[in-house]
Amino acid sequence: MRRHQARIVRVQRQSHDVVTLYFCLQDGSVLPYAAGQYITVYFDATSTPEGKAYSLSSAPSEPLMSITVKKIGEYSGRLHGLAAGNTFTISDAYGHFNPMTTKPLVCIGAGVGIAPLWSVIKHEYQHDAQRVAQLFYSNKTVDDVAFLDELAEASDATSLRVRHHITRQQEVPALMSRGRIDIEKCLQAAEEEAIYLVCGSVSFVRDIWKELMTHGIAAERISTETFFE
Repeated sequence: MRRHQARIVRVQRQSHDVVTLYFCLQDGSVLPYAAGQYITVYFDATSTPEGKAYSLSSAPSEPLMSITVKKIGEYSGRLHGLAAGNTFTISDAYGHFNPMTTKPLVCIGAGVGIAPLWSVIKHEYQHDAQRVAQLFYSNKTVDDVAFLDELAEASDATSLRVRHHITRQQEVPALMSRGRIDIEKCLQAAEEEAIYLVCGSVSFVRDIWKELMTHGIAAERISTETFFE
């Protein structure tokens, strides 16, 4: 797989431990990629010389690529230390998380699992503002919600419906729900023949996948992506 030098253009802090890095190639261009794909990031002198994969949170038509990273280990720590003007090494984009369908979408994510979901959502609505899609997004606290303002703007400007779930905060804003995502409510709100995109930690994705299967959603209607804490 080819490697490329990328240059950080700007850094957006999402929460105390999550940042979004916006970058381009050295000549100012971006890689060809599909919404929902990921790249491998490489650093020298690490315990993981083969690199680590990070989902792109940008959409293919945007002028910059981006990844949204939670600080939890060696690689994420190095990425959090980057600033505008710094360079780092990335691979070509790859992966098959996005089902490339015109059917209604139900996106279910937790934490930085929003990254490929946001990529897909933006891509879909850039092509059709009336696209039928929903996002069920779980975070520990309101302050942990990535792309909070951007998601609100998207739901105002398109037919996207966003439902925030906050699991470890006693009081939450009126338009948010306290507690875990309720799969039965997801299914009740979903259009017939909807496709389900699920991204988050291994345990989150496993649990959501099992619940969807238990409620009769066929495996071919579920697309999953996991990240490791």
